[in-house]
Amino acid sequence: MNRVEGLVDIAFWEYPALVCYLVVLLIVMGRRKRLSIGRHPEYAYYLTGIYARVGGALFLTWIYVYYYGNGDTISFFNSSVALAELAKQDPVKYMRCMLAPVSWQNYQNFFDATTGYPLGYVYYDDRTWTLVKLLSPLALLSFKSIILTSAYASTIAYGGVWRLYRMLVRYYPRIKGQLAFAVLFFPSTVFWGSGILKDTFTFSAVCWYVYALDAIFFLRKNVRANWLNVLVAAYIMIALKPYIFMTIFPASLLWLLYRRVQRIKNALLRILLLPGTMALLGGLSLLTMERLGDRLGKFSLDSALRTIVLNQTDMTRSEQYGTNYFNIGHMDATWPSVLSKFPQATFAGLFRPTILESNNVVMALAGLENAYVLLFAIYLLWRTRLVFFFTLLLKNPLLQMCFVFALGYAFMVGVSTPNFGALVRFKIPMLPMFVSGMFIAAHILDRRRRVLAAGQRFDFGAFSDGDPDRGMVRVPVQDERKKGAKPGRR
Repeated sequence: MNRVEGLVDIAFWEYPALVCYLVVLLIVMGRRKRLSIGRHPEYAYYLTGIYARVGGALFLTWIYVYYYGNGDTISFFNSSVALAELAKQDPVKYMRCMLAPVSWQNYQNFFDATTGYPLGYVYYDDRTWTLVKLLSPLALLSFKSIILTSAYASTIAYGGVWRLYRMLVRYYPRIKGQLAFAVLFFPSTVFWGSGILKDTFTFSAVCWYVYALDAIFFLRKNVRANWLNVLVAAYIMIALKPYIFMTIFPASLLWLLYRRVQRIKNALLRILLLPGTMALLGGLSLLTMERLGDRLGKFSLDSALRTIVLNQTDMTRSEQYGTNYFNIGHMDATWPSVLSKFPQATFAGLFRPTILESNNVVMALAGLENAYVLLFAIYLLWRTRLVFFFTLLLKNPLLQMCFVFALGYAFMVGVSTPNFGALVRFKIPMLPMFVSGMFIAAHILDRRRRVLAAGQRFDFGAFSDGDPDRGMVRVPVQDERKKGAKPGRR
């Protein structure tokens, strides 16, 4: 690898090393797939999912190295190489650097011409420097290879993505293919959520967070380990992109609290408890955000308004970001002004850029993807006639969490990110939830249509905890034969 003036050149040896790594993945993960697929049919997507992630990471790396020639990925990697070189020369000094606060004195004390210097804008931003610290062990293990570091990062991040997918399949096993597309193979998440970017780690953290909460409160499985998963995932979100935690936290609280209330059999008691539950949800959310004020930094409740307005002003500067931006209208640093932009900001976060707003290949692909999401949403609203859509939400806590998080997050990025190039990357944490929620809603509506066609009564509440007959979903015949069982029997 040759690093000159912040640029990266991929050496020839990196490609044979990459092939060896992919073979190791095939052997190790292929074995896990073979051992698991008999009892868990969703493992049919396991290997394809990891290779899609590694492929997305490599494609992103090639774009930045050979097309752009520079950018965040290159800057983050070069800075992690300097930290990895420090670890190689002096492990004790490396550990001190990992724990030391960001300052000019520490910059001079830890780095010199032999280690190389992290880029200034990367080092002096706590959030980007946290990412560099996460990447530095991978850069060291990859012998400072950018494509191997990307492959390692995508493999590690896949752990959270796979667990979210398996959690959703546990509830709705009949649509495991659709859920695989939404969580494992959705184009934006594969491309922007797999390489050397903050989005790779925050996207995986969201997935880990939701999976671990489900395991703690509903499966009651590995409670201590999963509480650790929740804490680590929350730390990564807060350290890298606090606004993600600010939206997933209240949505997850709604999921947990509403499901508890819904399980109460007495209808009158449920109605009486609901206002208190909503008040408790709001109070816990506000209290948590207040307590995390210092860690949230410019995204704290006190600073959020100013940050939103400054981001709007900064990211529409065409001389730095180009003209690939949109304008949702003027707003002041007041909550009424910001909240008045909810419809247009949320629409932008969910469905923009459109095909007509695309002016390059990357934006055109994002426009096609957004057109698919928009048409799917319109189709779902048409099928439910709006009335059944709200019935679905009232009866299904998991759908509530998916859509509340998606809408809240879409508003957050739509109101603060008027640049299309940044928007398509920032929005990926909510895409699996939103698209999975639409697939789940469509699945329940399909079941309703079949039940009504048979002249029977349909109850949306029967699907509030997943498919009511999910335990009857059959293992594929070919896998049963491998186990020596008779076809059609378990």
